[in-house]
Amino acid sequence: MWDIRFWLFFAVVVLMTGLIIAVKKLRFIDVQIIIMAAALALACDMLLCKQFGLYNWGRDEYRGWYSFWANLFIVPAWGFIFIKFLPKTIKRVIAYIFAWTALSTLFELFIARPLGIVFYHGWNIALYSTIGYFLFLICIYAYYRVMLRQYGRLQ
Repeated sequence: MWDIRFWLFFAVVVLMTGLIIAVKKLRFIDVQIIIMAAALALACDMLLCKQFGLYNWGRDEYRGWYSFWANLFIVPAWGFIFIKFLPKTIKRVIAYIFAWTALSTLFELFIARPLGIVFYHGWNIALYSTIGYFLFLICIYAYYRVMLRQYGRLQ
């Protein structure tokens, strides 16, 4: 249950998020983005990991435990960090989404899989992760825009 690679990655993500919160401040909209990211992550994980068995976080015998913590902290932190550095213009936002998609997929290919943070069983990282990250980031950005319209820039 104590896979050091997973928990080290977990700690790095939580520390990075804490530093960003200290510098950029946590707003109401940010909390809503974190909740939305957790909901999306848990829903996708239930379908792709639990139902279809395409991948799992951490070792097989504790995959539910690792998935729980990853979807509750790691994925929402990733979405939060994405939103905190969002550019202002739509052209830059599009490039930003493509860059985050590419870097996230490369992270999976060259760090998460080789280190055993995530295990894959029929999941094509180059194709499925690229599509998944792109759709996730579009959803997070769209939700962010809705939240801005709803609550305005004053937080």
